[in-house]
Order: sequence, then C-alpha cells, then structure tokens
Amino acid sequence: MGWRQLAAVVFSRQLWNRWDRLTQNPSEVQEAFLLQLIRRQKNTAFGKDHGFASIRTSGDFRRQVPLADYERFRPYVNRIAEGAENVLTSEPPLMFTLTSGTTAQPKLIPVTQTTLDIHTRLTRLWYCRAFLDHKKCFAGKVLGVVSPAAEGKTRAGTPYGAASGLIYRASPNWIKRALAAPEEVSEIKDFTAKYYVIMRLAVEQNIAFLGTPNPSTILKLVETADGFKEEIIKDVHDGTISDKFEISKEIRRALSARLSANRERAAELEKFIRAQGRLRPAEYWANLQLIGCWKGGTVGVRLHEFDRWFPERIPVRDLGYLASEAHVSLPICDDGAAGILAVDANYYEFIPEAKMDSPDAATLTCDQLQQGCVYYIAVTTAGGLYRYDINDLVRVTGFHRRTPLIEFLRKGRDVTNLTGEKLHVNQLIESVEESLRTLGVRARHYRACADIEMSRYAIAVEFGDALPNRDRLSQLRAEVDQHLSRLNIEYGQKRLSRRLGPPVLWIMKPGWSERQSALQRGARDTQFKARLLSHTLENPSEVWFSIEAREDES
Repeated sequence: MGWRQLAAVVFSRQLWNRWDRLTQNPSEVQEAFLLQLIRRQKNTAFGKDHGFASIRTSGDFRRQVPLADYERFRPYVNRIAEGAENVLTSEPPLMFTLTSGTTAQPKLIPVTQTTLDIHTRLTRLWYCRAFLDHKKCFAGKVLGVVSPAAEGKTRAGTPYGAASGLIYRASPNWIKRALAAPEEVSEIKDFTAKYYVIMRLAVEQNIAFLGTPNPSTILKLVETADGFKEEIIKDVHDGTISDKFEISKEIRRALSARLSANRERAAELEKFIRAQGRLRPAEYWANLQLIGCWKGGTVGVRLHEFDRWFPERIPVRDLGYLASEAHVSLPICDDGAAGILAVDANYYEFIPEAKMDSPDAATLTCDQLQQGCVYYIAVTTAGGLYRYDINDLVRVTGFHRRTPLIEFLRKGRDVTNLTGEKLHVNQLIESVEESLRTLGVRARHYRACADIEMSRYAIAVEFGDALPNRDRLSQLRAEVDQHLSRLNIEYGQKRLSRRLGPPVLWIMKPGWSERQSALQRGARDTQFKARLLSHTLENPSEVWFSIEAREDES
C-alpha cells in the first residue's frame, strides 16, 4: 500500500470514527441539533411568527410549529427569492435547488452554507466508507453524471438549479480530480448528446467507480454507448466528437482540446464488439470496482437490468436517502438500500403510516421507532424548513448502535415516482382535463397508474357512448404527455432524457368505473374516495384496447 493510499485509509477511519460515536446517543444529538438551530433562527421572520424565542424543548417546538407541506413555506421562499433577508434563516441562501411541486409552480429549496457543509460532510463520509470497504474503487477514474448546479437566477440574482449539481460541489477535491468527464458536459442541453459525450470520453478511460443517483441514468449511458458504437469508435480513433450531436461551439471547443487520436483503444473496442456482438462496460471497464446509485423505491426496480451490461461481481451501494430538501441517511454497506439516519444533519419526526391522516396523530422521535415498521417522515433543516412533511415513506430495517437504519420506500399521499419525477395527482387532473377540453371530448372516468416495469404511465380512460376515433385518441395521449411535461419540470426532463417512457392510453371497457368503485367502496360508501393516481396497474381484463406512442417518441 502506497503512502497516499495509507493516508487516505487513516483519514477515512478518523472521519468515520468521529461520526460513528454520534450514533450511540441519537436522541441527545437530535435534541441538541434542534435547540441550537432554534436559537440561531429565533430572530428570523419565521422564528418570530412561531415564537422561537420561547422554545426551550423539542416539545415546545412541536406545540408551536405545525406540521405542514411546502405551501406553508412558499410565501417565505418567495420573499427570499425577491431579495429579502433573515426570512427562514439568518444565513442568506447560496442557491436554491429546483424540484417539482403539487402544481405547475415548482418548489425552490434554499441551500445555505450550513446545509452545503452538512451535505459535504455526509458525501465525504460516503466516499470514505466506500474506500474502506473497496480499496481499489478509486484507483482509477470516477464517472458521475449530474445536472447543472445553476440553471437560472431569481429576481434577486440567487442561482437555482438541480439538486444533483450539489453532489459535484460537495465532492472532495480528490474525487473532482479523478472525474472522467469535465464539468462542461453538464451544460450540454440535448440529453442524447450529453450521454454520448460522457460515454465517448469514458470508454477511453480506466473507470473504477461509477456513481449517479438514478439507475435508469446508468442504463441510458451504457445503452447510448452501444447504440452509437460505430460513432464512438470513429471518434476515439480520430480524437474527435461527432458532428451528429447538438453541442454548442464553446463546449465542443473546450472538450476537443482534451482529445487526441487513440487508434489502439479504438481497435480494442472493435475487438470487444466482435466477441460480444455489442459494446458492454463489462469489457471496456474491466477494472470497475463499485457502482453507486439508489437501490430503494421504484427506481431500484431497474437494477435487475444491470446484469445485461455489468459482470455480476460488481457490487452496488445505495447513495442514501437524498432529497432536494435534505440529506437523510448514510449507507455503509452494499447490501440493501438502508442507511444510518444522519442524526446530526437534520431533526426528524416520524408518523406511523396508518396514523398519518388521523387528526390526533403524534409524531415519534428516532429513539421511539420499531424495526420493520413504516413511517412518514418530517424534517427540520438548517436550510429553513421546519416540521416539513416531505410526503415520503421510509421503513426501519434495523439499528446501528442505537440509531435507526432506514430505507426509502416510496412517495406518500397522491404522488407517484418512477424515475424522480414525483408526479402529483393535481398535475394529472389538470393535464387530463385540459386535454379533454382541447379535443372537445368527454370521459366518464380516468385514472393513471405508474407502470414500474415499463418506466411509463398508463392512463386508463372510460368514455361514454361516443368513443373518439383512434386519431383523436392518439392526440389525447400526446396532449396529456405535453401538459404533464409543462406542469411538472422533472417529468419533462425525464421524458426528454428518455429515462421515462411516453405514456400509454388504455381505453377501458364500458362499466369499468362502476366495477372499480364497487370493489374499492366496500360497505361504507361515505368513506369512499377514488384514487386517480396509483402504483397499482389496472386489471388487464378491463382494458378494451390501448393507444401507444409513435416510435419516434419512445
């Protein structure tokens, strides 16, 4: 072991040991975090509105600050975006992360220096634990895919962008120096061009670690390399980037300066194709040691597709429960999707799944959780979200010391999430209703289902006596898709990148809505509430026929 690697091992163990000690007394760490946060923010607008100055215990905090979703914070965030100071936090925001909300108006989540420091600390801990367990995983290049950290600015000039951009900013310098694709690649607008450039650069390099949150992104990368293998081999041979792809002159110029002809590698790639019939990372990244991506929830379903591309020996480690609003957990092994609750990063409250809609439901603290149980989670963050109902369901899989191990299961009430789009039922209703009005047709009932296996939405519709012809039905399917892309920015991005497939329109048999409601209603009609958005697919026997997207949309 060289001295650099030895130093990295020593540093990693010291960093981990300091953090590990916190997990022995999670309730004490949580109470101290909360009260320190309240003291710092007592003179903010939110703090004054909720009497932070009089809060002495976590019980006081729960009595004085109600649980709420983002809409309670939106007026405060709007003031910050206009340039007001000392609103949610005493620190000004460095930026906002942008994520989809329940309507067409996205959510802006403030990122302060403190929240960035927290994210940086947990990101470094993840890398340190990965290094301790896989000594060779950083012996080569690192390939990661992120979106731009800055996509625009508020009226006051504060930048906003994708949460994944924070991953790059929070990474230690030794990781940034090892990156196979330069930061300029994140600025490429066209997703096919972006994936092509990443893989055109990466197939030449000795990739030891591959990491990006969504496994569908990893699949899209390797599928792009195989789909454009002739162009990639020519570019590697000539030291170029194909003119076939839409890339700005500035970015193309910056990338081209890094390239040179590599005829030997081009010949190796051709050899791999002759042997396997396709271009696979199992051959061109023979020294790949570790993959980091989400493994839980609906996104983890696609992990079984990795077998087509990667050798079975490659371990996959979950990146942790990460949301735009908070960094919540730290996985420390390759098994499963659970991670240690990050007790020094946020203050957490939990509500048992069955009691979430009860008016008298009390929240639990992390020391009151039980293994195997499922909870809704509320977070209080250093970025200015207080008792924020993030509408996520997590399961406790065990404990590390006295701290819960949690895994993300799915979005909660009225939200589905296949690839990170977080589609809300309000957006579905507005999209379908507007599309029906535009086409001048009426539907008796409709419902959308998240088709996990196909990575798409199935929109089930029952018409009355007047069934539109197939052309009109095709228009309806396309209209709904376009409206969803407009109302939900992350749905639109996932569709552009083709990580989310085009929706299918299912025309249901006459009487479907009555049969469905009869099954769901049971004996108590007054408590029946039709679910218009679900992860449960329709009974195939109820589907009359389907309208698929055109081939160029898929």
